[in-house]
Amino acid sequence: MSYLVIVSNRGPFSFSEEFLKDAQGCLKNGTEPEAPSFGEGGLVQAMAGLLKPGKWDTTWIGASMGDYDIDVARGHYTRLFKRMKKAKYAPDCFPHIQIKRDGRMHFKYKDYDFYMRFVFFDTKHMHSYYSKFANGFLWPLMHLTRTPLFYKKTPVFPRPHFVKNDFVQYTSSGVTFANTIIDETRKRMALGKDGENLVIWNQDYHLMRIAEVYKALLEEEGVSELERKKIHVGQFIHTPFFNIHEIQGLIREDKRHRVKAQIYDPFGETIETALQKLTWGMLSNDFIAFHTKEYCDHYLEALQEWFPVEIRIQDRFYEVIHQDSVTTIGAFPIGLDVDYILSEVAEGQRLNYEVDGKSLYKQINNHRKAGRYIFGGLERCDYTKGLVARLSIFEHALNKLRALQKDARFYQVTAPSRSESPDYQKLHAFLEERVTKINQKIKDAPVIHIDQGISAPQNYKFMKEIDVMLVTPLEDGMNLVAFEYILSQKYRRPEERGILILSTSGASRVLKQKGFGEEDGIVYVNPMTAKGSAEDVVQALIRERTLSERVINYVETERRVEDWADRNIEAILNCRKTP
Repeated sequence: MSYLVIVSNRGPFSFSEEFLKDAQGCLKNGTEPEAPSFGEGGLVQAMAGLLKPGKWDTTWIGASMGDYDIDVARGHYTRLFKRMKKAKYAPDCFPHIQIKRDGRMHFKYKDYDFYMRFVFFDTKHMHSYYSKFANGFLWPLMHLTRTPLFYKKTPVFPRPHFVKNDFVQYTSSGVTFANTIIDETRKRMALGKDGENLVIWNQDYHLMRIAEVYKALLEEEGVSELERKKIHVGQFIHTPFFNIHEIQGLIREDKRHRVKAQIYDPFGETIETALQKLTWGMLSNDFIAFHTKEYCDHYLEALQEWFPVEIRIQDRFYEVIHQDSVTTIGAFPIGLDVDYILSEVAEGQRLNYEVDGKSLYKQINNHRKAGRYIFGGLERCDYTKGLVARLSIFEHALNKLRALQKDARFYQVTAPSRSESPDYQKLHAFLEERVTKINQKIKDAPVIHIDQGISAPQNYKFMKEIDVMLVTPLEDGMNLVAFEYILSQKYRRPEERGILILSTSGASRVLKQKGFGEEDGIVYVNPMTAKGSAEDVVQALIRERTLSERVINYVETERRVEDWADRNIEAILNCRKTP
């Protein structure tokens, strides 16, 4: 069995006071605990097969997000977990945590069985590197892939905000993560046998400097060349990657601001120098994967703009030759837990969710019986998702439909996200105001906004009821809602299936590449041109388009998340080359 270390900013589980108190209450009262949610997040779903007994002995390293993580990790609640196991609550309906002699935390829950490690930061450090730099600067910037620059063209997309100290804290967090990985490497090597591999798999834009520091620490620690050959380091970027040509204006604005403000800093950092360091640092990985070829190309263009690298094509991968190393780049679109989703939308499965004490299924069904089209949208409340533009698309589509003596209702579901951020607070307020204005202006208040989200599995059952699914991001790394909606329609009668309205995203690039279009029930739109998009939607309805069996079969067979994970790790293991 080989060793796998998954590294992400947010780990798969955290421990709160409420969680631990509930366990103590169950033991005291002799009542079975309510099973805590685990595996609902997209990243945990993607890694689910790697967290179960099998080919890999897995450790997951993530930043602490719970108030009691440090107490659990130090073994202060070991007795509680032992009592829960003795009472036969764990691990079937409650996690069992065992602290090993080497300090590693063994996590068992249902059929999950892996090790967990926390990386601890103080609140100010976490706020600076995570909230301000990663989410306030990198997140919006990574979505600037094409004209127009959204922060100039839309009312709620913020200008990426760069502060030197936040970048310093981001770099510092990478050092802390890398030292934790080094410690895990030592422990794994002590357990290891000759010939066993160790794969370090870093996840996403929060960790773009980790590989660089980790590789340097391996040399500093005196790890032999033979041992280093068994260690394979990869990274998957779940966001888009910025277009170097599109962000030149932002870089120039930053330089002008520094000149105007008469900022003199002999060791200054600018937007450009920070991005150069991140882009170069990523090359310390053996393998880097993005969702699509376009994002690969953007990364390579940034490298070519800033550094003397050589790029060659080898089969379906790119190879970047830099100094005395080769880094391989490839596209691996992420997938879904297909079998789970299909089990939740099978015949006989029905939406069971209430809004203001009333059945959502009955509301939708009543509208359908009245001959209305059911439009829908579902995602977290984020300015990249094109939520405001989506409302405009629906408004124009509804006006066109009513001119044809038809009608519609729009159910938009948004889950709260990053609610402590002023940018997200502004978005939520603007969205609510826009919904109110539309409902006041148009007869019968056609927009129903559910702003607390609908969690799995009811979200899949909600999508099953939708005739026109609006997935209209300004830009999105993938957007799995598009694929989830396609799967949700499998068990509806072919003539009753809905259509998918899809804008720029990894999902749209994947589906276009495979040749799917309006004849398959997929309408590609530009959310920045609401009227034209609305016309395309209405025309597809008039032509009675529906999702085809062909596209449903494609998602069911080709977009499985377990295959995505296996292919990524296989690429990390097999890509290493010398210049």
